Amino acid sequence: MHADQTKGNITIIGAGIIGLCSAYYLTKAGFKVTLLEQGDLVDNCSSGNAGMIVPSHFVPLAAPGMISKGIKWMFNSKSPFYVKPSLNPKLISWGLKFWKHANQKHVDHAAEPLRDLHLLSKQLYDELAQEPDLDFGLEKKGILMLYKTQAAAEEEIHLALKAQSLGLDVAVLNAGAAQKLEPDTALDVLGAIHYRCDAHLSPSTLVKQLISNLKNKGVEIITNCKVNGFETQNAKITEIHTTHGTFKSDLTVMTGGAWLPELAQKAGLTIPVMPGKGYSFMVESLS
Repeated sequence: MHADQTKGNITIIGAGIIGLCSAYYLTKAGFKVTLLEQGDLVDNCSSGNAGMIVPSHFVPLAAPGMISKGIKWMFNSKSPFYVKPSLNPKLISWGLKFWKHANQKHVDHAAEPLRDLHLLSKQLYDELAQEPDLDFGLEKKGILMLYKTQAAAEEEIHLALKAQSLGLDVAVLNAGAAQKLEPDTALDVLGAIHYRCDAHLSPSTLVKQLISNLKNKGVEIITNCKVNGFETQNAKITEIHTTHGTFKSDLTVMTGGAWLPELAQKAGLTIPVMPGKGYSFMVESLS
């Protein structure tokens, strides 16, 4: 479709993986897309993560037992669930919603939609990998969940059986079978669950290649561009005020990640999302 035949102008705020993929599919559908990014595209969560595609993750974070764990973790700055304690009304409101949904009924209700969402995501990554200029190390070897104690084994096997009942490709392995899958690493484990339905990719490679792909298709990506506010009319955003001037848009897509609640608030929206603590470790490359 030629530029003068586009369906409309869409502005996407946030150039992480969600913003980039949104731009990819909207451009493919014939829209003229502009991407606004408050950073410089290089040091963000979308580039620095494990790159896992996980149909196995069908249990929501809000689940039975998470309240007691979460309260302990919230006050431990080294935990995977650290949120800086405060009397912030937004944090309190989010915490109450989390508490309300931390039950088995919510877990059961969410299992199939989460499975389907992840399976669709995996399918779309498969399709992206067919693009001539996209080669982001997609591997379909699955993911291993290792365990060292009998208590952990019972918990993981219970979850594996649930995954199998949802139609996912999962295998329960003893220590020997798990070791065969990792011949270059000495595993001190009792066993493992092999979620063969899972996959992984190189996130930093994908982000860089998507940026290049979009630029080649005429998508304008404006970096170091902070949104200051919006003009709205009839509950619709008509103008976006930024440090790079004002942008008019037929449709605005917000993909601001951890900044989404703050961004949405400027448009009069309340979105119950709270940023969490990220963590990582570095290893030397074998190549």
